[in-house]
Amino acid sequence: MWAKQMLSCFVLAVLPSNTLACLQSSQRRVTTLDIQDQIHARPVPLASTKTAIQNVHVFDGQGFTNPRSVVFANGQLTADTVGIETVVDGTGQFLIPGLIDAHVHVPDIAGLANITSYGVTTALNMACRDYMACAALRNHNQADLASLLSAGVAAVGNGTGNGALQPPPDQLVYPDTDLSQLVAWAFGNGSDYYKIVAKTGGLAQIQQDTIVSTAHNIFNRQTMTHASDLASFKQAVASRSDGIQHMADDGLLSTAIITTIKGNRQFITPTMSVFKYGYSNPAVFAFLGRTNSTNTTYAHVEENVRRLHKAGVPILAGTDAVGPIAPGINLPFGRTLHEELQLLNGVGLTPLEALRAATVESAEWHRLFDRGEIKTGKRADLVLLNSNPLLNISNTQDIARVWVGGVEVQDVAKLT
Repeated sequence: MWAKQMLSCFVLAVLPSNTLACLQSSQRRVTTLDIQDQIHARPVPLASTKTAIQNVHVFDGQGFTNPRSVVFANGQLTADTVGIETVVDGTGQFLIPGLIDAHVHVPDIAGLANITSYGVTTALNMACRDYMACAALRNHNQADLASLLSAGVAAVGNGTGNGALQPPPDQLVYPDTDLSQLVAWAFGNGSDYYKIVAKTGGLAQIQQDTIVSTAHNIFNRQTMTHASDLASFKQAVASRSDGIQHMADDGLLSTAIITTIKGNRQFITPTMSVFKYGYSNPAVFAFLGRTNSTNTTYAHVEENVRRLHKAGVPILAGTDAVGPIAPGINLPFGRTLHEELQLLNGVGLTPLEALRAATVESAEWHRLFDRGEIKTGKRADLVLLNSNPLLNISNTQDIARVWVGGVEVQDVAKLT
């Protein structure tokens, strides 16, 4: 059954524990041919040149340096200053690593172009609807577009969901599903990590545990677990999944479970922006047929992230953005990550911590050791800002220029 699956389900974070919605499946279905057509329609990227950005304040992971030069060539940062072809005057400006959206659902080249224009140079897709299309998107060979990594078909239990939003039967995991085959199929088809959906009535705890241990011990890969309520959070923590996606909105996490998360060295990608959007936009709940209960609140999301951060649990920046999917429903690519940083700042992360959550911390926790920092040998994924984001995190929106692997992006979003 699983060997035939080519679809996957994105589980919207704002839903209560007994409701499953595949908003990603509401995106227009994108095929390999669509992606190829979009690539052919794009302008040719600018040529890569050996470039020096001079007299610029450089983010070193802890702050900004005094003005200095940064040189890159052949896609990487280098200490070699011989043969500079392009000089950029960075006087009064601030250079940060390209941003990482640690939870997003980019379906096509247009989405990648959009997210890149906002300085997001790495997109971590948290589901794959079509392995062939995902491979085409991952291997786009467009030098000026963000890198994309992706989960495969998510593990969703057969007891989860309701009504028209329930995934079709051949997408579900049953009590007798061969979990080793399930995981092997995902990684054999190019998945970079494995996504699990923890929900009451869904996957049994032993199934989640088995998927995690198989991914870790057999494939040396990470798992990411969707958990948007207290019960599913407990399941995700118990399974020792690497990253817990979303946040409980139906109550407050206990001190004991927060301590366990920290002890397990699990990280959290709370996707606060999708919760805020869902709770502030009646069209979302209407589209999903949800009636909000009294115990599910955005305040719970805020307080839980605040408590986790205070306890020292790693918090990463991700958005759950899906783009426009229905009239009045649009969680845009790129811009939403800047909003996420502001929301994280609002619950206690300093501007420095918020910026690290979208750069060095995200790269380290996702094992992306070739990016996330401005250091010799790292990818030349760079964002040049006009204003200091450590004075005000909203200054990440004040973008002057963007480079992906040393190639300058021609169409840069202007948010200020």
